[in-house]
Amino acid sequence: MSSAIYIYGNLDFLGKSAAAKRMLYYAKALNNETTKVYLVNCSQQKIQNENFIEVESGIFALKGTPLKYSIFGSYFFLKRLDAFARQNGRKSTYIIYPQSYFFLELWTVLYFLLLKEKKVFYEFNEVKKYYLFLYKSNSGQNLKALAKTFVHKIQFNLLDRMMGYYTGLICISSNIEEYGKKYNNNTIRIPILTNPNLKFETSVKTYSKEKFFNIGFSGSIVPKKENLLQFVEVLNSIFNRGFKVKLNLCGSVTPENLSLLRKASIRPDIIEYYGNLNERELSNFLIQQDLLIVPRGFTLQNKYGFSTKLSDYLNHKKVILVTDISDTAMYIKDGVNGFIVPPDDAREMTEKLHYIITNFKSIEASIIQQAEITSAKYFDYRRYHSALTTFLQEDA
Repeated sequence: MSSAIYIYGNLDFLGKSAAAKRMLYYAKALNNETTKVYLVNCSQQKIQNENFIEVESGIFALKGTPLKYSIFGSYFFLKRLDAFARQNGRKSTYIIYPQSYFFLELWTVLYFLLLKEKKVFYEFNEVKKYYLFLYKSNSGQNLKALAKTFVHKIQFNLLDRMMGYYTGLICISSNIEEYGKKYNNNTIRIPILTNPNLKFETSVKTYSKEKFFNIGFSGSIVPKKENLLQFVEVLNSIFNRGFKVKLNLCGSVTPENLSLLRKASIRPDIIEYYGNLNERELSNFLIQQDLLIVPRGFTLQNKYGFSTKLSDYLNHKKVILVTDISDTAMYIKDGVNGFIVPPDDAREMTEKLHYIITNFKSIEASIIQQAEITSAKYFDYRRYHSALTTFLQEDA
């Protein structure tokens, strides 16, 4: 029997975020001759065939701007999605990509799971109550900010408990799978996914500096989550040892965070920001770097998450330097297919970076060769077709 899988959420599935890319790889892993996959953003858009874009054969994405905090908008979206699925006439399965907006998840439990008794799986990629912004100090004791934090804590604790109603949990890391089992025993672990055979388009634009050792970081530039301030301190030490280094950044960033990083640098010109790049220019950016980094420190948010940058970095055939957070050490072996250091250890990071720069020409080829093997063995989306399809077909 032909089937349809609907992956939905408050997410622009046609955008360039890491989340959108991850859900597209889910769609690719699940798509076959008898299964169509629909990426459906929770929006006010009518859910009908003419409003979908076929992004690849058998994979369709709904046009429209996602809703955020909308109590009734989320409910009516699910009603439209249900009507479309019934009209489609295929056996339906649903995957929700959760975010921090709460109401879509609430209505999914109340309407889809309890009332309609649908098969809905929860893509569990982060423990929301450990969002860093909840624990920022409020020096001014702003009453509105404190009230907002209190409400978010209640919402995110409810999200945890609601996981027990889902048909199953699709978990991004072993830590998050262990956490999820407290609420729902039907789980599968699917790590970050990628396509190791992807051919990258490049341009003539330059994102590196000649005669410098170029270090790249891409994605959301959040200094606290990514531990970038400490990494800038490491670069200061490396610079003082006589190495010419550049930290090249691309991705989304606030002016305040970019200013914070530049102020921490011993010289402002050590850091270059190239904007929030499209897919082609992002590949061009990554290819031009000597070293790509994921310097995350230990936080509960990072412990239960898993940086999706890792698969992108491996795909672009570059040397990588990461910290031992979450499942990273399951895949990266120090000095074999990359380099890995303990989190929050500036001294160890400095010495490792010194070693990499000093020995780069002799180690680059072998490290990249092993990294390619790792990417194909563990992160190729095609390897998860059978396991993911079977999991979605089983009864909880």
